[in-house]
Amino acid sequence: MRYGIIDNLKQSDGNNGLKNLFARIKKTGLEFLINKHSDYSSESGFDVVEKGELISLSDVIIVLGGDGTMLDAANNCAQTGKPFIGVNYGKLGFLADVKESDIVRRIEMIEKGEYFIEERIMLTASYGEEKISALNDIVLDRGYSQRVLKISVDINGKFFTTYTSDGLIISTPTGSTAYNMSAHGPIVQPGVPAFIITPMSPHALAMRPIVIPDHSEITITARSSYKEMILSGDGQSSINIPSFSKIKVKKAPYKAKFIKFNDSDYYHLLREKLGWGGFKERVTK
Repeated sequence: MRYGIIDNLKQSDGNNGLKNLFARIKKTGLEFLINKHSDYSSESGFDVVEKGELISLSDVIIVLGGDGTMLDAANNCAQTGKPFIGVNYGKLGFLADVKESDIVRRIEMIEKGEYFIEERIMLTASYGEEKISALNDIVLDRGYSQRVLKISVDINGKFFTTYTSDGLIISTPTGSTAYNMSAHGPIVQPGVPAFIITPMSPHALAMRPIVIPDHSEITITARSSYKEMILSGDGQSSINIPSFSKIKVKKAPYKAKFIKFNDSDYYHLLREKLGWGGFKERVTK
C-alpha cells in the first residue's frame, strides 16, 4: 500500500517532532510520497510529487496539520474517492484526531486491515457557473457591510422562511461542531443523514436553526440591497455574490472517506475537545 503525505506546517514553527516522525515511519519499509510544496519535502527522504499526483498515486492520504488542513485535503480526496487520516498538529483536532505518537501504530493497523471507512456527506453550493464544495459548511455572510441581511430560504422548491440576520450557515453533521455550534446550532452525529440551517446572530428570538433531510435542495436568496456578499465553503474558497442572487445548496455526489479504527469514539472526542468534564460526585463527611 502506498501512502501520500500532505502537510501545511512551516519549518519556522520549529516542528522538530515532524522530522522525527518521518524517520520513524520510514523504518516501516513502506512506500511514502510527500507533497512537493511541503517545507519538509527535501529532507523527508520520500519521493516528492505535486499534490494532485500524490492523491492520484496513493492508496491512503496522511494529513499532518490542524482541521483547516484536513478540510482542504478532504475536498481533494473526496472527489477522487481516496481515504485519509489526520494527524493533529493544530489546536482543536476534531477532524485530525490521531496523535503524532500514535501514527506508526495506526499505519501498522491499516496494513493489517484493522480499520474501517467512515463516509461523511458533503455540500455543494452553486451560483451561476461557479461552484463550491464543503465538508463542514456553506456560509453566506454580509461581507464588509455592518447592516443585517434578509435571507429568503426555500427547501425543495417550497418557501420556508426569511431570516433577518448577519448571515446563514448550512452545515453538515461533520460541521455541526464548527461555525454552526458557535452560532448556537445543534450538534449532530456525523452518521445522521441531515443538514442544519442556522442563522448568524438572528434579530428575532423565534428565528431558530432547523435540521432537514440531506436529500433536500436549499435555495438561498439574499433580499438586501448590498452590492456584494460573500459565499464561502469551509472558510476557505469563496465567491462574491451580488444582491438578489439565487444560490443552490445540496448534497455533493461524493463523500469524504475518513479512516477509523475500532477504538474510535465520537462521544469521547466530544467530551475531550469540548471540555465536557461532567459533574463530580459530592463527597459528604
